[in-house]
Amino acid sequence: MHELKGLLRQAAGRFPERTAFIEPEGGSITYAGMLELASRLSDFLLSQGISPGDRVGFCLPKSILSAATVFGILESGAAYVPLDVEAPASRNSYILENCRARALLATPGLGEAYAGQFQGRCVIREAPGLPLVLLVFDFQAATPLEIPAGLAYILYTSGSTGMPKGVLITHGNAYCFVEWAGRAFGITEADVFSSIAPFHFDLSVFDLFTAVLHGAAVVLINHQMAKNPMQLAALIDDYRISVWYATPTTLKMMLRFGRMARYRHDSLRIVLFAGEVFPIPPLREVMERWAGAGFYNLYGPTETNVCTFHPIPAAIPEAQKAPFPIGRACPYARCRLLDGERSYALQPGLEGELIVAGESVMAGYLNLPERNEQAFWWEAGENWYRTGDIVRVNAEGEMEYLSRKDRMVKRHGYRIELGEIESALHRHPDIAEAGVVSMQGEGQDMQIVAFYSTIEPQAAIPLLSLTEFVLQQLPAYMAPDRFVHLAETPKTATHKVNYQALMQMV
Repeated sequence: MHELKGLLRQAAGRFPERTAFIEPEGGSITYAGMLELASRLSDFLLSQGISPGDRVGFCLPKSILSAATVFGILESGAAYVPLDVEAPASRNSYILENCRARALLATPGLGEAYAGQFQGRCVIREAPGLPLVLLVFDFQAATPLEIPAGLAYILYTSGSTGMPKGVLITHGNAYCFVEWAGRAFGITEADVFSSIAPFHFDLSVFDLFTAVLHGAAVVLINHQMAKNPMQLAALIDDYRISVWYATPTTLKMMLRFGRMARYRHDSLRIVLFAGEVFPIPPLREVMERWAGAGFYNLYGPTETNVCTFHPIPAAIPEAQKAPFPIGRACPYARCRLLDGERSYALQPGLEGELIVAGESVMAGYLNLPERNEQAFWWEAGENWYRTGDIVRVNAEGEMEYLSRKDRMVKRHGYRIELGEIESALHRHPDIAEAGVVSMQGEGQDMQIVAFYSTIEPQAAIPLLSLTEFVLQQLPAYMAPDRFVHLAETPKTATHKVNYQALMQMV
């Protein structure tokens, strides 16, 4: 079986002196240098008792060191668990305990903070010659976790119960996508990749592993740079980036504020977008600016990796108003539509919930047997993942995205369970009830609006105070765009929050 863990070693053998990773304003490293750094990290982990199948978290700013950490963890035989440096410590601590991480690699400052969170249940050790510390945990539990063979990483996504859920991805799940993407987009060692997505976001799997599989260079774009459209536009010019992978939100932001006409972008060869719907007007505009590049719409929840794709025609017809389809299944995936208690093969005119089977589909959610039962459709001796996305098959046999089935939304490429935001609001001592809804705002950007009532009906919570509280509970990308105080939250006949009524108030 092909594994992610061998990719860096293979690339270093073929292209030892080629640039592997570039850290803007922070230098670069060759493939030989990257392998040496990852091997040092791997040796250190093994010396501290890390074993194959263990989970090792890391909480580091995006950098050459954090990229080496991914490969170092994999080299040790463990699975990596990336934590969001910007997320509240309470959320990251839950993730570490939920996956029963054997260890955590972090900056010294963050390491000390997490050591305080797990006082008495971890020891802290310095990594020789590196600006890192390692926390080694001892999580006692009555029952063992069911960890699939060949686990490569765990990505935590927003959970409807109020807590994030761990998506178990094996080497095989990831490799089939990584290998296909390299072939589909003609990747070579001459390419230069952007890496905009943080490592806890599934878009990063393409950036890291498809590039390394082919010996390409990767420009690591940190959190602050990723929010600066002018800096993004400049990076393409500065580093002659040829493969660009981002959410439509990022591309729209660059169009509006990036002053793109100032920079040369003729190096771009492939532009991939994913994570949300791309409206036609901004897509047409960015394609006109980057006329030499081929554009592709990629689709797939974290649980399936990318499972469908659609090449965008070089010239968008003037009559085109609806967003482009999510396309056809990738070679390693199979798609059907679920309607009620039956599933159907794709055929023009059919509409239903998209279900996916194949090599790339996750092994399951960690330690959530009931959620796993709900997430899969069993048919013909095989599990099909229920995406929750409603699609329709067009006359050409391509799938068109219509809507979400549940209360999950996508914003800036992130999947957000509105129920998790509600759970966070309910932790506020002054909030009696909360209801969160979403809407498409101006320019088709997703807006999240949080309605709440207070224990003292007339006492609205100051906006700054409420925002600060939410950011202590949730990552910034989940924070509502607006808060609306109500004297009383509207209810349905069964005394549940009336979301339809809330939508009328937006």
